[in-house]
Amino acid sequence: MTLPPTVAPGWAPRDAAWLARAPSEHAGSPARPLFIGACPRSGTTLLRVILDHHPHLAMPHETDFLRPLWWQRHRFGDLTVRANRRRIGEWIFTNPERRGRRLRAGHWTRREAIRRIANAPPTIGSIAQACFLLYAEAHDKLRWGDKRPAYSGFIGMLLEMFPDAQYVNVVRDPRGAVASQLGMGWDAPEVAVAAATARWEAAIRRTDHFARRLRPDQVMDLRYEDLVADPHGTMARVADFAGLRGGEAIDRMLGAERTGFRGVHERVTQPVTTASIERWRERLTPVQVALVESAAAPHLERFGYRPAEDLSAAPAPADVLELARQRRSSALEWRRSQLGELARRAGYRQPVAAWVQ
Repeated sequence: MTLPPTVAPGWAPRDAAWLARAPSEHAGSPARPLFIGACPRSGTTLLRVILDHHPHLAMPHETDFLRPLWWQRHRFGDLTVRANRRRIGEWIFTNPERRGRRLRAGHWTRREAIRRIANAPPTIGSIAQACFLLYAEAHDKLRWGDKRPAYSGFIGMLLEMFPDAQYVNVVRDPRGAVASQLGMGWDAPEVAVAAATARWEAAIRRTDHFARRLRPDQVMDLRYEDLVADPHGTMARVADFAGLRGGEAIDRMLGAERTGFRGVHERVTQPVTTASIERWRERLTPVQVALVESAAAPHLERFGYRPAEDLSAAPAPADVLELARQRRSSALEWRRSQLGELARRAGYRQPVAAWVQ
């Protein structure tokens, strides 16, 4: 399938010096955890569903326990005490907000899942690993991964829990990501475009913050547009990065019937096409497109996105002011999160890394 003029076939998200870095000490290790993150509405669900059909990798529906577990790790006390590990299991599998039921995959009872967590080694990483292995074992697989857009601001912590982990950073044309967010109703209509644009920028900045300390075998950049235009070639790249079997395994992933939740994720069940790449033309006004393009201008060439030459408009002054406000809010939130993390580290002296399987 052909890319539209607004998406260049070539792109260079990392510079030559970064790409030339020596591999990490975990390069070539078997069964490395694989995480996916991005700006929201960038295609992470499609990638997760495809990868979940690989014969060796299990990728559950999005849960919400890993980041809160990390942030609240101090509340569970000394993890060498089995009762405290059991408390974590109960917190994950009895609280609907944590979506632990998805990890049980209709295979494990809640009691069995909690028992597995109580019997896990005494680190936060090992406990989280035991949770994901429940899902993997329910599907007769030994390797696991996880997907959540917000992991773009959590990469460093993921690698502390899972030092051998790998991360796929999904990037989508900012116009497409912004337009897709508008349908979610997350923001008031008068600020929605500015807020969505700030989210896209924040995901890029936060991923870069962590990636500059990492190696090419730890982080892979993937464009949504390449995934839908060339699914086989793109998934071959992902398989090579992750050390997964390619060939017929990729055919199996792409040919399998995909299931999704009703509503926002229903489209993952449909055939992969490029129809969504420029759907932003139907959803954004020329003035809104101008705002997104001007905000994302420092990143467009790097990710291979081109301005829409057939649209001549300028951002509305009120939208420019709102974008500045959203950027300040995002930066303040990030600073607070980093200060909070420093405080949590000062009060938590237990090891966090998962024990080797």
